[in-house]
Amino acid sequence: MNCKIFSVFVIVAFAFLTIAEGMSLRGVGVDLRCHCIETESRRIGKHIESVELFPPSPHCKDTEIIATLKGSKKEICLDPTAPWVKKVIEKILANKNHKYLDHL
Repeated sequence: MNCKIFSVFVIVAFAFLTIAEGMSLRGVGVDLRCHCIETESRRIGKHIESVELFPPSPHCKDTEIIATLKGSKKEICLDPTAPWVKKVIEKILANKNHKYLDHL
């Protein structure tokens, strides 16, 4: 009988650990990897609704700039080395606001 109780305990503990491990930390604001795999360097300023700037972190060594496009709301990663993107970053930092909503 004790063997059955122990077996049930081990199965329940394993199930709990599996569920906890599979839960995403993104919902609580923690990302364990970079957002951007590819970046866009073409000038697309007139199609941008907003821009978010993510500084380097322990989980991603890169500065990431993610633009949300007008209409489709699609998010695109911008190349932080592109000259026009550098200007956008300067404006963001000058405004001390991580959302850039003006027409570019």
